[in-house]
Parts: sequence; structure tokens; C-alpha cells
Amino acid sequence: MAASPELQAVLWPVARPVAPFRMRTDRGEAFDEASFRGQWSFVFFGFLQCPDVCPTTLQALRGFRRELLERDPAAARHRFLFVTVDPENDTAAGIRPYLEYFDPEFVGLVGEGAELATLAGSMAAHYAKRRDGNGRTNFEHTASVMVVDPAGRVVGALPSPHEPAMMARRFLALQRHVEAGNDPRR
Repeated sequence: MAASPELQAVLWPVARPVAPFRMRTDRGEAFDEASFRGQWSFVFFGFLQCPDVCPTTLQALRGFRRELLERDPAAARHRFLFVTVDPENDTAAGIRPYLEYFDPEFVGLVGEGAELATLAGSMAAHYAKRRDGNGRTNFEHTASVMVVDPAGRVVGALPSPHEPAMMARRFLALQRHVEAGNDPRR
């Protein structure tokens, strides 16, 4: 079955397995590529001092999660992950209260250098540290929310602008498409 134009906007042409990596959650638990298996996951890369994109996206993710739960209580098992691209400054202890403000079910991931690069690379997520003319550090980073299926494959991305109802509609179409076996990328 061919994907609709709206689905094509989020469905990747080829599913990508999440590469092997090891990080820690903001609760101190180990997290690796196998941790993605068994549920749908939504992954956003950002940093705590982000002035606009990160808090706006996390607010939209909160609304998106609520939309999914209203449609199907089983959506409670979906995982929402925030991966810091600034592990030098964003500690697990700092990430936990920040995410709780948006939704206590959100999980933060912290990993150093190569582990962060491996995870981001396998999800085609970009990030780069920049200094402005005043010496302040900032990060450029992908604004899309990556979608990982229960088999641990990145199958799509929800692009900005992030509007909860649209995100839910697009994800549910993606989920139906993949779960119906209509995924030609296998």
C-alpha cells in the first residue's frame, strides 16, 4: 500500500536500526539500543539552556502525549525521550526537574562524546556547539522528533512546527502503516 502524501512527510524511505550505544537516564538507569525495543519511542535532541526550540517542543510533546492517551489508553507505554546535546552542563539531576515540569513520564538521556554522536548519527540528528560574539555557548540541533518503532528502528521524524493534534494524526498514520506490514523498507 502506498503512503499518503501526509505520511510521506514523516515516513523515512529506509528504516534505520538504532546503532549500539550506552547512556544513562536522568533516573540513573542504563539505557542502550535494546531499550528501544517493545514500544514506540519519540526522541528529541536538545539542551536545558535552549531559549526557545527545546521548551516549545517539549510543550508540544506534552500535548502530543495527551492527544495519544485520549485516543488510546495503551499509548501510555510509548516512551518520550529528551537527549541532551550538552552533557558538559546538563546533568541527570538538572534534567529530571526540567522534564517533570513538562511531563513526569518524559525520560532524559545523558551520554558523553562518542555515545551521543553514535545515537544522534543513527537517527540522522545534527547538533553543533557554537559561541556567539559575546562568548556565550549555544547549540544548533535538529528540531524534529525522531520516531523509533518497537523493533528499534528509526522509521520517521515529526518535523516542526510541532502542533500536538497534527503530530498525533501523523504518528497514528505512520503506526498503522508500519504495523500493517505495509512497510516496503524491510
